[in-house]
Amino acid sequence: MSNLVNAERVTMTYGTRTLLDGISLGLSRGEVVGVVGRNGAGKTTLLQVLAGTLVPDGGRITHTGHLSIGFLQQADDVAADASVRGLIVDDAPDHIWAANPRTRAIVEHLLADVDLDAQAISLSGGERRRVALVTLLLAEHDLLILDEPTNHLDVEAVDWLAKELRNLQAANVAMLVVSHDRWFLDAICTRIWEVHDGAVHAYDGGYAAYVLAKTDRV
Repeated sequence: MSNLVNAERVTMTYGTRTLLDGISLGLSRGEVVGVVGRNGAGKTTLLQVLAGTLVPDGGRITHTGHLSIGFLQQADDVAADASVRGLIVDDAPDHIWAANPRTRAIVEHLLADVDLDAQAISLSGGERRRVALVTLLLAEHDLLILDEPTNHLDVEAVDWLAKELRNLQAANVAMLVVSHDRWFLDAICTRIWEVHDGAVHAYDGGYAAYVLAKTDRV
C-alpha cells in the first residue's frame, strides 16, 4: 500500500539544536501512530513538517494525490468572528445537522455545554479547542493530525473520542497523535513513533507494547 505521507531525509534545526536529523518515514491509510518523546524533543515540529505547515531545512515531504489533512494544533486556530454553528455545520439548522446520527453524536459528546449560536470569540480556550476538534471530525479528512486532542476533555469524553477514532481508523482514515494520556494512546494506536535526539524510532502496537519493546532494547 502506498503511503499518504512520506518523509525523506528530513532535517529541522532550531538555533544550535537539531530536532530532526535526516529522518525517513511514511504513513499509510488506516494507520494510527502515536508520537511520543520528552518535552522539546520535536514532536510538534514533526507533526508540522508532515502536515506541510512547516518547511524543513533539508529533505523532502511528499503527499499522495489530493490528500485532505485536518490538523488540530496546540495553538488556538478557530476563527474568532465565526459562530460555532458556522464552523462545525456550515450554519445548518438543528433539524438538518441533527438528522445525521454521527454528527449528532459528535456534537452531543464534545459540545453539549456549548451554545452553537455563540461567537467563537466569546468561548473559553478549552471550548474553542473542542470546537476545532469537532470541526475536524466532521470534515471527512484522509489524515488527521492531532496534537493533544484530549486536552479539556473529561474522562467520559476521552473514552468516547477513542471509540470514534477507532471507527475512523476502520474507515481507512490515517492519524498522527501526540498525547500525554497513555491510556488513550494504547486504546487507538497501531504504531508508536518515539522522537529522540533527532531520530524517530518506530514500534509496532500501542503504548504498552512500546514500553515493553523499549525496555527490551535497553
